[in-house]
Amino acid sequence: MNIKIIITIIIFFGLLIINYKGAVGRIERKNQTTNEFQNLGPISEKEEIAFMEGRHKRLAFFQSFLGSIIWSIIIYGIMSIFI
Repeated sequence: MNIKIIITIIIFFGLLIINYKGAVGRIERKNQTTNEFQNLGPISEKEEIAFMEGRHKRLAFFQSFLGSIIWSIIIYGIMSIFI
């Protein structure tokens, strides 16, 4: 298998985990490492409604999945140019 694809897959899963924890923490307004309540960024109305309805983790996963795909494609493109 091509080494670029393997590296991209590893980076994708790493970004997915980091982005998911960050999105859940931002929506819950809670730092995931210290469990203290903090304002970690702006929250949209859609995210606020999802938090009240208890489906914010699914929304956070979708957001982190899209972000991870976008960044993985960018990284794969950069590796294709230089490697």
